[in-house]
Amino acid sequence: MKQMSVYAVIVAYNRIESTLRAIDSAIVSYDELKLVLVDNSGNDNFFNTLKSKLEARHVGRILYIRNEQNVGFAKAVNQGIRLSLRKGADYVLLLNDDAYVDKNCIPSLIYALSNHEQSLLAGPTIFYEKHKDKVWSAGGYYNKLLGKISMPLKNKKVDPNILRQAEVREVGFLTGCVLVIKSKAFGKVGFFDEDFFFYNEDVDYCLRTAKSGFKMLWVPYAFAWHDIDIIHGRTNSFAMYNIARSSITLGKKNFSTIYYIYYVLLRFLLHTPYRVYQIVVGRKNFNVILSWFKGIIDGMQA
Repeated sequence: MKQMSVYAVIVAYNRIESTLRAIDSAIVSYDELKLVLVDNSGNDNFFNTLKSKLEARHVGRILYIRNEQNVGFAKAVNQGIRLSLRKGADYVLLLNDDAYVDKNCIPSLIYALSNHEQSLLAGPTIFYEKHKDKVWSAGGYYNKLLGKISMPLKNKKVDPNILRQAEVREVGFLTGCVLVIKSKAFGKVGFFDEDFFFYNEDVDYCLRTAKSGFKMLWVPYAFAWHDIDIIHGRTNSFAMYNIARSSITLGKKNFSTIYYIYYVLLRFLLHTPYRVYQIVVGRKNFNVILSWFKGIIDGMQA
């Protein structure tokens, strides 16, 4: 396959070792890959330490963007994407700083996209880093009845050998954790919506991609891993506030008035009990529950 110009965009936030692992894995997976590191930490010591380590390992392959403060994931990603496009990227890989990819992942995603003219996005099977046969994300769809993303393989143990034999499938959702995007997508669909500070920007982008008449591909035999603990890692006040607020923003921007009312009711009647359970198990902190409700209310008032 002809070598395409591929730029990876990684938004870094106070994780040195996992960021190094993410970058190392991407460079191993695609020989000609260049990388844009967007530092969203506002921490001089973190940035200088990370840059020093990277320059010793990957001379001349990394471009840097520094933000003086956390500007949010969507805005930081857009900064990296715009720089990648100015450098002539044919494809942009989004890669979380707490994720990493298999050596065949990026070529598999690019090959799948190159053979589907109407497809703009491609994503792999992503396993939990701590449970390497348990699926964290494998493509899904927006479930209107439940008002959320549904993924048939979520949290299921799956033999990778079975996935290696599976065919590429069209889906309605791919996570931005590990995602390859054709450069023309940003002219057809646009950039990520910066009204989303954190969370749900990928759901919004997938909904917009579908509304624009384009497809998304899940590539089962492309593998990645995500170092995440849902119960403990996402049950702090910052995460719960932004999950709640961004979910309301998603509904407000993408759905009809009638469905939006139903959607908001679901946040209170269905999703809130689940989040409270997560918080009680993970943090046992009443203030985090208040952050969830504040996020919903602020989202409705924005």
